[in-house]
Amino acid sequence: MEVKTMTVDELLARKEEIAAEVDSLEDIETVQARSAELDEISAELEARKELAEKKAEIREAVAAGDGEVKETIEFKEEERKEMFGIDSVEYRDAWVKRLIGRELSEEERSALSAAANVIPKMTVNAVWDKLVKQSELLGKVDVTQFPTYVRFPVATTNNAATSQVIGTAITESSDVIGYVDLVPNEYVKLLTVGADIEHMAVPAVHDWIVDNLVGQIRYAINKDIVVGSGTNALKGLKESINADATAIPATVTKASILGIMAALPGNYQQGAIWIMTPTMFYENIMGLTALNDYVINDGFQFKLFGHDVVLMSECEISSKETIFYGDPKAYKVNIFKPIEVKAFETATSTNFQFRGACLADGELLDTSAFVRFAQT
Repeated sequence: MEVKTMTVDELLARKEEIAAEVDSLEDIETVQARSAELDEISAELEARKELAEKKAEIREAVAAGDGEVKETIEFKEEERKEMFGIDSVEYRDAWVKRLIGRELSEEERSALSAAANVIPKMTVNAVWDKLVKQSELLGKVDVTQFPTYVRFPVATTNNAATSQVIGTAITESSDVIGYVDLVPNEYVKLLTVGADIEHMAVPAVHDWIVDNLVGQIRYAINKDIVVGSGTNALKGLKESINADATAIPATVTKASILGIMAALPGNYQQGAIWIMTPTMFYENIMGLTALNDYVINDGFQFKLFGHDVVLMSECEISSKETIFYGDPKAYKVNIFKPIEVKAFETATSTNFQFRGACLADGELLDTSAFVRFAQT
């Protein structure tokens, strides 16, 4: 967790943890890292202290209320806007309090009103970081953020370049350009929670809501990159690529895996990835001793023959284990509208409901960029 998103109590608790840990440290790099973290925490605490003092000055100036301090009040008002800017912890906490119906201070109400209740920058960043994870498909495909309908040109006929004698006439080639249009589909998640959420710490409420809503929507989008129907959803690889006539044998061999790689044209090999189920990977691939030297575990990210492996249960298609292999950058996803969070109170209970909604679409632009093999 970044120090700027931590409360004062969390910062003080972390300082105590570091103090308790330091005597047992023997590695110089770890000691240096803890020292740097301690400096960062101390600087943040000092900044928070200065912020509290400025707030107190503003309150005193407002309480005085005479003409002599008017100029000072105006100056402090500018400082107050900076303190409660949309990228501040204070604004994020005020936004969460409003979301769950807690009482707001005058400063918090004023800050939310001035910013038109816009989603805090910290929340936007947290949502995006949790939505696009590099170990998952959405972190590997080509993601754009255009707010309007998107049209991508696609060469349906693309003749190769030729070489010729200098100065001779150029032979015209008839290339044909088509288009793929991405239009918004709504991905939503409605989260219901009891009124006891009011007793949770504000930062904890924020993280809990973001984790739950974003996690569910992220899973839905990742799933649809593989098997989306293209109707009110992304168009998945399953819909764009037919299974190769050569099936993966019931008992996977090194030769059958190399055959999948060989089926992909050379110009897509550089950034190619594997997509398969955990069962296929852990039981068939890792269980094959002939592949032991070609599977690498790189910090919770597996590689097979040097290419990233993405595990998706949805790759069991029509009761058959299926492997996709290809260049993920040929698959385009556009996020028309990032995930927004809104709160509602239910009419029949004391529960709170939080709705997360995201507008997105995606499709494989070049069907030659992936191959698909099913197991017998």
